[in-house]
Amino acid sequence: MNFSLLKLHPRMLLVSFSAISLAVILSFSLGELKSWQQIDWLDVVGEGGIVLLTIVWQLFLLISRPSGRVTTLLTIGLCCFMFSSLLDALDEFIHYPEHALLPLFESVPAPFGMILMTWGLYQWHQEMLTLNAQLRRREAGVREHDEVDLVTRLYRADYMREQISQSLIRHQAGFCVAVVDIDQFDAFNRRFGHGEGDRLLREVAELILMNVRQTDLVCRYAGDRFILLMPQLPLKRASQQVHQIANAVKHLAFKTGNHAVFHTLSTAVVEAAKNEPCDALLMRLNQQLEKQKASIRESERAPLCYAPR
Repeated sequence: MNFSLLKLHPRMLLVSFSAISLAVILSFSLGELKSWQQIDWLDVVGEGGIVLLTIVWQLFLLISRPSGRVTTLLTIGLCCFMFSSLLDALDEFIHYPEHALLPLFESVPAPFGMILMTWGLYQWHQEMLTLNAQLRRREAGVREHDEVDLVTRLYRADYMREQISQSLIRHQAGFCVAVVDIDQFDAFNRRFGHGEGDRLLREVAELILMNVRQTDLVCRYAGDRFILLMPQLPLKRASQQVHQIANAVKHLAFKTGNHAVFHTLSTAVVEAAKNEPCDALLMRLNQQLEKQKASIRESERAPLCYAPR
């Protein structure tokens, strides 16, 4: 298991530690320890096992997902469930006075946590549906077209040109085209080799697919660039979607050797103009990207960022 992703979840780790600490502090401050003869060790094993398994679930969750709403919902939900379970387990060691309210309310956080986890699992399910739809679409493309890039398994730039041209011919209004470029990709290749560079391209391609709609088309444009066709999407919303992609890649801890390498993207988005040729649209797109890259000096752009595994 790789625990380096835990560094991306400091707040969730703090929430988990706080839930454990609060349960222990409340129990020992409001009650007294039982004698060994009063402890039901069978209950201790059963209830304590539930607490340990809940902690293990949280650990697997945090080392398997990036930070975000789904991760937050699942973690907080598990913390609520763990809080109730831990209070229940500590009951076996602590005797509370008759007027103590804590034993009466120890089960309250659990159903609240189950509601949060249910909603989080539903959101996770929606993510998987989107990803599976993209994968099915890509599989169909492999069967129906030979214009597929062997490294990323995305369509090549020629196929994107055909789709943009057809959209312009059909006079489809309100579609945008975007290009994203991996910064410092050449430096990464020199440092880690082209094999790792190809693997990085595949992971970035998968991450882009997870952050676009089912109706969007993603292709490998050239080298370290990807191009996106976003039909029926105005410029403002298209820019927001591309920003989400750039933010997702920024938080991708790419594992290579003894390092976790983080990358940034340069992006450009244009909206198709009426009666505009495909070449003119792509020229505008490339000019906007080069203008953005030129406006930021190479020394100011985020370099390859390493973190120990």
